[in-house]
Amino acid sequence: MKNALTYWKKYDLVFKHFSFKKIYKEVLSFAKKLGNPFTKKSNRGPKFKIEPVEYAAYMVFETVTHNSPYRDMELGSELYVGKHIDYSTFGKNFIKIPLEYLIKLLNKTAEFLEGMLGTAFCYIADSTGLVTNIYENTIFKGKSIRRKIHYKAHSLVGYYPNKQIVYVKNAFGSDKHISDSKGACIMLDNYNLGWAYFSADSAYDFEELHKKIKEKNLSPLIKPRNTKLTKAKTTIKHRKCFINQLYKELRHVVEAIYGGLENKGLLNTKLRREDNINKHSVVCQVRQNIQQIMKLKVENLVIIWI
Repeated sequence: MKNALTYWKKYDLVFKHFSFKKIYKEVLSFAKKLGNPFTKKSNRGPKFKIEPVEYAAYMVFETVTHNSPYRDMELGSELYVGKHIDYSTFGKNFIKIPLEYLIKLLNKTAEFLEGMLGTAFCYIADSTGLVTNIYENTIFKGKSIRRKIHYKAHSLVGYYPNKQIVYVKNAFGSDKHISDSKGACIMLDNYNLGWAYFSADSAYDFEELHKKIKEKNLSPLIKPRNTKLTKAKTTIKHRKCFINQLYKELRHVVEAIYGGLENKGLLNTKLRREDNINKHSVVCQVRQNIQQIMKLKVENLVIIWI
């Protein structure tokens, strides 16, 4: 394909073929496959202005495209959903949306990409901090201090090096007390993956995760922990099959995703409820998959045109 367009020309085509309204419709189409996230408890009171599935899709869309607070969602509601909706309604309805629903929405976008590309070459686990405006009183070095409470956004990322496609296969949010390796085990639980590498840094070098990787028919590419600090048999056993060069080539993949979320301001949240913060950890990662879906659709248009 000598006439294949360059990266920047394809990037330009994304803006020519997509608009915010089209992106909202993309998110809504995935949400509709899951159905309504919540229902009306009784026949009393006013009816929903729009369907619950539309509330979910619109709030996800506004978050991943504009990082909008609820008041900004109110400003755009008439443009996208056809009705003016008060900002407080978005806050109340976000509480009603289960975390599992948002994880399934992320999974649907991942399944769409896998349907087009097949099994990923490698799955990479990582986590990043989610900064809040919530403070706690604690003791540090014998002194009472006040510090911000941080949460974690855990990610299981799939990578296709030949297509330069990176997507989030699974994600969830937690507080800082859930370890990275435990988070990876949770994300792998519901999958029967085909053969692929599973890469992660030394924070994931624990026996429980290695057992889970073996169950899923994956080949571990986990950086061993420092044996000077620990005599763990797991570390010593798996050091022999560790491919350092391949590991280094794959490390940038997840960092690029987190860098995009950081630049967009999505790793900072003003939400105060713990369940809402954990939901935000999942919602913000839908952004990566929507971007990759747009990229693939544009590439298919280019191939057809050529």
